[in-house]
Amino acid sequence: MDAETIAGLIGLAVGLLVLLGLSIFESRAYRKEHDGEGMMHHWLAEHHVLDRVRRRH
Repeated sequence: MDAETIAGLIGLAVGLLVLLGLSIFESRAYRKEHDGEGMMHHWLAEHHVLDRVRRRH
């Protein structure tokens, strides 16, 4: 591998780590602001996906 390929892979890894860190931070901030409800749960509940998934006995 040449230097440009290594630099590109390092840049990609750093970018993915930053994206992951920001996603975790935003998720925790959203959860604090919305009384413990996560983003995915909110979206699924708003679009009535959870009603279709849950089985009623």
